[in-house]
Amino acid sequence: MVDQDTNCRLVGRCVYGAPLYREIGDMIPRNETGEKIPLSRDLGRRFLYARYNADLSRDGLNAMGLPGIKPEDVQKLDSIEYIPDLHRVGRKVAEKIDIEHFGSFI
Repeated sequence: MVDQDTNCRLVGRCVYGAPLYREIGDMIPRNETGEKIPLSRDLGRRFLYARYNADLSRDGLNAMGLPGIKPEDVQKLDSIEYIPDLHRVGRKVAEKIDIEHFGSFI
């Protein structure tokens, strides 16, 4: 997962995502003052990329307001009996999506 995320940030233009490592940060293009470079400036990347992750630990689910979901149930993505819980997690993560991350491309 981390390798694929890193590759997408290298080839594409990352517009949102948590830092990968301390050394490389989030790989969102910024100018010398640390401000995000506006999407109106073409940086020659192949696509826009945003990464929204869900923390499926007990603390992460509690922080999302989902204390009734057991981490061990949703950490196994192929467990079909917990699809309703996975949908609830997905809806919470979707609340992080900000159309501004994509500028006028949407």
